[in-house]
Amino acid sequence: MIHVAIMASRENRRDWLERRLRAETSLKIAGLASTFASLRSLLNASVVDVVIIDTETGTESSIARDWLLEFLEEVPLVILGPVHEGWTFSQVVRAERGAILSRDAPAEQILHAVKGVTAGLLIFDGSSFPQPDPGDELIAELTPREIQVLQLLAEGLVNRDIAERLNISEHTIKFHIGSILGKLQASSRTEAVTRGIRSGLIEL
Repeated sequence: MIHVAIMASRENRRDWLERRLRAETSLKIAGLASTFASLRSLLNASVVDVVIIDTETGTESSIARDWLLEFLEEVPLVILGPVHEGWTFSQVVRAERGAILSRDAPAEQILHAVKGVTAGLLIFDGSSFPQPDPGDELIAELTPREIQVLQLLAEGLVNRDIAERLNISEHTIKFHIGSILGKLQASSRTEAVTRGIRSGLIEL
């Protein structure tokens, strides 16, 4: 059973998320919060495996960023926001677990993210990756395996061929590619390969 806390400033959003999650038998609602402070109290008092944070304004303020940094150290976050900011994206990648989805993500995608982050996965809405932060071209170093995958992408191999070459599953390849896109702040495989070449990570 996965214990989920929900934070949303608007009551209608909290209600919508609660209804959708209660329909999933493998999840249990640990509590609802309307502010970061109330979420802090909820985490102190309850068993929580993952937190869904629904934000209308993003994380531009230093206060919101301080809260997110604190929560990321304790529990996986599924962040629903209007814009995928480079700062938020980079912090989730550095935490090596969590998800960032658009606020209009369907319930099925949110449920998938909740289950995925509890398994230690990084999950992003591929339709809208963030723009790079100034001076932060590479927000996290690629692992040796990710560099291998990126090199094979540069050679034009598809997921199936990469999986066979490295003797791992296609699912694992998809996970590595998602992580590579996040770390290089790339919106496509082609852009990831281009950034990898420019940064000297791989060669053609």
